[in-house]
Parts: sequence; structure tokens; C-alpha cells
Amino acid sequence: MLNGAAADTEAVSKLNAEIEKLKLQVGEQLIDPRQITLTRWADRHPDSFSSQAFAELKQEIESAGGNVQPIKVRPVRGAAAEQPEGPRFELVYGSRRTRACLELGLPVRAVVDENVDDQALYVQMQRENRGRSNLSAWEQGVSYHKALNEALFPSARRLAEQIGLDHSNVAKALRVAELPQEIVGAFRSPVDIQFRWAVALDKAYQQDPDAVLSAARLLAGRSPKPAAAEVFRCLTEAVSAKGKAKAKEASRAFVIADGKKGVIRAGKGGAVTVELPRGVLPPARWAAFETALQKLLSDLPEAP
Repeated sequence: MLNGAAADTEAVSKLNAEIEKLKLQVGEQLIDPRQITLTRWADRHPDSFSSQAFAELKQEIESAGGNVQPIKVRPVRGAAAEQPEGPRFELVYGSRRTRACLELGLPVRAVVDENVDDQALYVQMQRENRGRSNLSAWEQGVSYHKALNEALFPSARRLAEQIGLDHSNVAKALRVAELPQEIVGAFRSPVDIQFRWAVALDKAYQQDPDAVLSAARLLAGRSPKPAAAEVFRCLTEAVSAKGKAKAKEASRAFVIADGKKGVIRAGKGGAVTVELPRGVLPPARWAAFETALQKLLSDLPEAP
């Protein structure tokens, strides 16, 4: 009886396996996620896999016993194609689903396409990502830079046309990716940088790099780091704050007599001028003014 029960259990298991295979659509396979390698244009930042959105996706896949929507891969050619665990595949799209199945120990449902060239892979990856959990501005910018540097597309405008995006959006993402590491590091994660901040951050940095980088270093040293919106505000206001301080130090008005005012002004190169109203210092008193000024300057303490 025990042998019969074991045989029945084995038969049921085989039947279930056959049913699962029949459920697969034409062109789909169940692949061990360990056999799948990321493409060199992979655009997900590691923080994407520790987000609440990824946790929810992982839970959905676990409840369903696998990913309902298949990923897409292409076979790996050459010496790296065959490994002890089986043939190798390169991911076209579906990095979050692949990662979830890998962590859950489940096979991943995949469409295998043998006719995807590099440019088609990149275009399909970008379009698929926008239909699901969209990439952050920084992730997109880094990905666009990599594609342009490897000459997948002749220009950013052509790239935008191929992936179905407005050129201005691609340009903004590229500006985020071109920000210095100090500015990116001021945020808790690069994925927190929003598209709408791209122009303002780049403009502030171009206007006064020293002020913005100084503010970024201070923010990076804070623990915990402020929220992304606060970081953005501090970085962009660093320029205006410095400008206000300069404006305040650039000139100083003082009252002479009868309501008349003079001005001490700092000019270019650090030169200081004293401006007096007409008639206050006639030529006959210039010598006395010079003597008094020399005495005043000699009595001033040295600057620290």
C-alpha cells in the first residue's frame, strides 16, 4: 500500500508538471533564474530591489507560484553559453521579476527570442520598464549615457525617437546623470532625484559650483540624511544664499551730516572705494582727509 501511495504521489507530481508546461504560451519556457545574466545595459539601481514596490511584486509572485507575466531573454552565444547548470541567457527585460524569482527559489517564466540585436534589446528594455515600475531620472540618465557611449544610437534625439520618449525628457535624465558625485551623494539614494529637479540642480551647479558642492558635502555628512525635497532645497538655495551674503558685504552706506550718505563699496579684485556726495569733500580738504584716512588705517587691528 505504501508503495502504491508513493507511486500515486509521483504520478500526481508528474501530472502537475505536465499541466504547468501546458499552461506556458508558445515560445515560453520555465528557466532557472541562475541561468540568466543581466545585460550590460541593465538600468536598475540596487536600491530598486529594496523598495516597497519590489517587496509587493515579490509577494504577488510568491502567492501565484511564479511570475504570471513572462520576462524576455536571448540566448548567450559563444564559450559562455554552456554552464554546468545549463544554457545561459541574457536578460532583455524583466529584471525585477527575475530577481524576485531568484530570491524565492522559483523558476522564471520567460520568452526566449533568438533574433534580438543590441539596439532592439535596449529599445524593448526601455519600453517595457515604462509600462511597469518606471525608472528614476538617475537610472534613466545613466542608462542613456551608456547607450550613447557605446554608439547604440547616433544621438540623444535619435535614442528618444527609438524608445518613444520626448527628447526633453531624455535631456533632463542625462543632466541628472551628469551631476557630480558629491551632489548625487547628498541624497539618500540616487533614485530619489526627481525629473523636475534636473534643470534647477544643473543650473545651480553651473552658476556656483563651489557653493553647491560645499552644501552637498555638508548634507552627505548628516545622519540621517534629510528627505530628498529638503536636500534639493538646500542645494539650490546655496547659490542664492551665497549671492545674498556677497551683496550684503559688497557695499555699506553711512550717514555723514545733514542726512547725506556715503558708501563704502567692494569692487572687482577686492578693491575698496569710498563714495561721497558732491560738495562734502572739496579739493582744499583732500590732504586733511588723506592724513585722517592714513591714521585710521594704521590704527585698525590686523585681519585674523
